Amino acid sequence: MNLVNIAMSGLNANRVGLEVTAQNVANVNTPGYSRQQAIMASVGGSKHNAFEAGMGVEVTSIRRVTDGFLVKQLWSTSSTAAYAARYTTNMSHLENTLGADGFSLSAGLDSVFAALNDATTKPESQPLRQQIINEAEAISRRFNALNDAMHNQHKDMHDQRTAAVSHTNSLLSNIAAVNQQITEMQGAGGNPAQLMDTRDMLIGELSKVMEVKTTDQADGTVQVTLASGQPLVMGGDYGQLKAIPDPDDAYMATLNVEFGHQSFAIKGSVGGELGALNDYQNDVLKPNQLAINDMAKALAEEFNTVLATGKDLNGNDGKPLFTYDPSNPAASLTITDIKAEELAFSSDGTPGNSDVLKNLIDISTKPVAISGFGNLSLNDAFTAMVGETAIKARQSEADFEAKAAMNKQALAQRDNLSAVSKDEEAGNLMMFANAHNANMKVISTANDLFQSVLQLF
Repeated sequence: MNLVNIAMSGLNANRVGLEVTAQNVANVNTPGYSRQQAIMASVGGSKHNAFEAGMGVEVTSIRRVTDGFLVKQLWSTSSTAAYAARYTTNMSHLENTLGADGFSLSAGLDSVFAALNDATTKPESQPLRQQIINEAEAISRRFNALNDAMHNQHKDMHDQRTAAVSHTNSLLSNIAAVNQQITEMQGAGGNPAQLMDTRDMLIGELSKVMEVKTTDQADGTVQVTLASGQPLVMGGDYGQLKAIPDPDDAYMATLNVEFGHQSFAIKGSVGGELGALNDYQNDVLKPNQLAINDMAKALAEEFNTVLATGKDLNGNDGKPLFTYDPSNPAASLTITDIKAEELAFSSDGTPGNSDVLKNLIDISTKPVAISGFGNLSLNDAFTAMVGETAIKARQSEADFEAKAAMNKQALAQRDNLSAVSKDEEAGNLMMFANAHNANMKVISTANDLFQSVLQLF
């Protein structure tokens, strides 16, 4: 009987609808899960029977509810938010370093020149002279400590890049593997929805590390490239990201993509966390390290040059106060073995004469060449560095807040479409259950009719 066949088709279709709904409810808290829908279509009747309503219903497919545009928008905003988060963290760390009392070159310079000013009252005083040497040693240690702090952050950037590159290569391998599984499942007639969710999650993780672009392929795979076009994943094949160390600085590196037997150089920022690391190192940290070295070198040379023009309390030519390694002035700056009586404060050796001492004090306002800041005094140069860092830190923090809000909005838009709604699924459960029961009732009615017909005989 057609009545039974029609009811059976409805029974089966609504059973599938119940199973899909159950799957959605089961994954209501699963991150990245895209809800599914059973797509149903009416089965037409015979073309030779005008009085046949149809042959029931069938499930033509199970649809994964998603929107490629919203997903790509989520990946894009994840990349910019991750870049901003990493960049502002690094800027905040540098700002805290430069603002710490123990690293303040301004405070150290003020103490040195204050000691020099105190000595003008009695230039031949041994205690006042010794205080100058003590403060000179203290400012040297400040330069050493600040250099070490910046060097440690520089090394930390290298370590973070190494970890990010390793994580990227793992993600590329996994994305390619899922691509292959999707192709095989679709070829076998299966439902690859869960695999597609997994792939979306992996690409989402990759987008946090670096900015990527994707292109859907006819076989169900996704092609992944860098924003600049270098290939990362092609079907089941994938490349590997390589960090090539800078020959002049082991903690700096350029990035390449090796795909098969080809190597592609990456020009410019790659975006994401990796882009933030590279940009911060190149645009902020390295220039500041260079400026700190210039300050240390200028301090030593200016003091030593002025002292060389005078004579000490014994009438001998002036000796240098500072010494350093020209290859790394800030790290190596220290004082010589000079003694208090050997400080050459007088041009003629007269104990009460302090003309050279006054020239040393004038160094506090003398402009010197500092990379990235021009010609200005040592104190002004460090103050400018602190101020510029504070401004950049505030700007990067504001940028992070804006980018994080955009990412949150993109996630909400994706979830509004694809995430499971408990209220909606509860309605679906009732609808499919009622339809299932109604079809059971149709079968029961058909059976009653059949039994009634049999009783006629």
